[in-house]
Amino acid sequence: MIVQESQTVKAELFRKQHLSGKLLVLPNIWDSLGARLLEQVGYKSVATASVATALSNGYLDGEKIPFDQLLKVVRQITSAVSLPVTVDIERGFADSIVQLKENIRMLIENGAIGINIEDSHADHQGLFTIDEQCRKIEGIREVGIQYGVPIVINARTDIFLQKIQENAMEKAIKRGLAFKAAGADCFYPIVLNNYDEISHIISAVKMPVNVLLSKPVSDLERLEKIGVARLSLGPNLLNHALTTMKLIMDGLLRYDSNAFFSRELLPREFLNSLAGN
Repeated sequence: MIVQESQTVKAELFRKQHLSGKLLVLPNIWDSLGARLLEQVGYKSVATASVATALSNGYLDGEKIPFDQLLKVVRQITSAVSLPVTVDIERGFADSIVQLKENIRMLIENGAIGINIEDSHADHQGLFTIDEQCRKIEGIREVGIQYGVPIVINARTDIFLQKIQENAMEKAIKRGLAFKAAGADCFYPIVLNNYDEISHIISAVKMPVNVLLSKPVSDLERLEKIGVARLSLGPNLLNHALTTMKLIMDGLLRYDSNAFFSRELLPREFLNSLAGN
């Protein structure tokens, strides 16, 4: 496999963006148009969202989109922008470490320089053991080294998503430290939405921490101040777009065009610029 030198540079740049002391905001997108929009607006990296990518291609989330189709989306995005691109791969689309490593190889081949990987089972009932998840992370790191792309690993834990009550914070920290030792670059305790608890985890794991934007933790300056390295929107950017479209369409069914004219639209010239031609 031939890896472009620029891909290695992008991976190193993306890693440094987690260590700058500034909040790395990643409005997760699902196609090349969204990626170009991010680049035009001034974002320095691109992240996909598994839910948005799946739904926009006609599939439910949960690794229902065929991996070949996901790779096609990844290639379209990485070919559209000059920015680092990190991909949400859920549990890795693999039932074995061998298959996971092959999938990572193909992601690198299609331009990815980072991944999200989560530690819950496919049905979101229970978690992989720490040893099982660490072997995945070690395998991903091994492939990155093999192909000269220091892939940025965002290791997600679903402890809080699954509402595990008993010693949840202690268990999350234990996982974060183990994932770090296995080679993860960032720890993602998804849906944790309390500033003090987030701060506690950051202090305990001593590595970059990713937070999902939610109303209880919506003060971005405060998140940066307590040391959050990375902020994700998950599928919610797609939800915002579809909510706006539905509002307009519902209005037009009632012969009400107010929502259609409620904001100034982007100029056609700007839209054309996103085509990249």
